[in-house]
Amino acid sequence: MRLIDFNLSTIDLHPALRLYWEHDGQQTPVVDLQTQHHQLRLITGAGRPLTLDQLRTRSQQVDQQASLFVAQDPPQRLYGYRLVPHQILFG
Repeated sequence: MRLIDFNLSTIDLHPALRLYWEHDGQQTPVVDLQTQHHQLRLITGAGRPLTLDQLRTRSQQVDQQASLFVAQDPPQRLYGYRLVPHQILFG
């Protein structure tokens, strides 16, 4: 999923939605962002999850064609998300 596609698909969503990565039934907060090689990598871990508004603000200067990844070794490409109450779950 590209950043522009994510932004367009979430334009009408509440900016306070919290961001999580869902993998193997576990939800891990997205706590930071990192750019590298035309990728926007979501950093997961312990801590307070970013909001949709924080992601938008922090990614304003990022190439909108950048693909979304979860920062792992190797990075895992994200293809979509789903909505649950008060959360966006990337998967």
